[in-house]
Amino acid sequence: MDSEAQLTALHEIATTIQSAETATDAAEQTVAAAANILDFYMCSVEIHEDGWLIPYAVSEDSPEDGVRRMRVDQGLAGKTFQTEEPHVIDHVTSDDETDPADETYRSGLSVPIGGHGVFQAVSTEPEAFDEQDVELAELLVSHTAGALDRLEREAMLEDKNKQLESFASIVSHDLRSPLSVATSRIELAESECESEHLSHALNALGQMETLIDDILTLSKQGEVIADPAPVSLATVATEAWDLVATRQATLEVVTDDTIRADRDRLKQLFVNLFRNSVEHAGDTVTVTVGQREPSGFYVADDGVGIPDDQRERLFEHGYSTTDEGTGLGLRIVEQIAGAHGWTVRLTESQAGGARFEFSTGEPPSET
Repeated sequence: MDSEAQLTALHEIATTIQSAETATDAAEQTVAAAANILDFYMCSVEIHEDGWLIPYAVSEDSPEDGVRRMRVDQGLAGKTFQTEEPHVIDHVTSDDETDPADETYRSGLSVPIGGHGVFQAVSTEPEAFDEQDVELAELLVSHTAGALDRLEREAMLEDKNKQLESFASIVSHDLRSPLSVATSRIELAESECESEHLSHALNALGQMETLIDDILTLSKQGEVIADPAPVSLATVATEAWDLVATRQATLEVVTDDTIRADRDRLKQLFVNLFRNSVEHAGDTVTVTVGQREPSGFYVADDGVGIPDDQRERLFEHGYSTTDEGTGLGLRIVEQIAGAHGWTVRLTESQAGGARFEFSTGEPPSET
């Protein structure tokens, strides 16, 4: 296979490697590509774990015991990992710094895989590798590094989600019970005596209930939407409106378009925005849901709007423009949008109120 064909093949294999479900899978695909495309028939991928470079994949033609785990300061593999630079050895001896795993190796190539480990190819012939081999190997392992970067991020996100779920469970169980007792006691006290302090206490407990609901919601909304489905903006917005204590407020839906989304999380997004409008713009506010050009949708109201100096902070954790707000409602909105891959922008509506614009990246379709 000539160099042009090798480059084409390496680009074609990129998606396959970068879509690997495990580090072992990525390593095995890398070794297979090295053999099939680059003619590196004795090669391996070593991944860093706790100060060691551990073989994750070894080519079929490698000699038995031809690869071993090594310390990160040991041999050619360790040198490559620590310097994060490729190395070519034209003449390997059994007692040199390369520390070969097999005495028959006479030349070798070693390339770093980001900060994850090293790729190595060896030959029983001296001077078997040149600069072009290095460049092709670097291109190959760039795909491997991309896969390992993604898997690392996903593992960190999974750990974070587990911590959030644990935290949410504690919040739900350990706080709701005493809150319920306190609310019941205050309601009993109200039946026995009159005091404005009791009503203020009930309002405070109600705010704590809302805060708990927001925290629980926040802990669940950041997960990436893996399989969005077509949903009607008008239908989901109307369902969300029915869940909000809108008093004399009015909902106007001026679109019959469909977007791809997770229905439940889109409904939560609308609920939070509708609550925000009612809380900040008053009981008689009119809220409008419409299509945003060229792609996406918007939620706008005819309230007093939000000052320019507050708009950038509005999505911050815990920031609220009212004493009653938890400061989490719009943070949840931003997380739901991010989980869909959307962007959200706050601007001013035609009536001078708040307008939240969501760019979905694809044109809505009519139902």
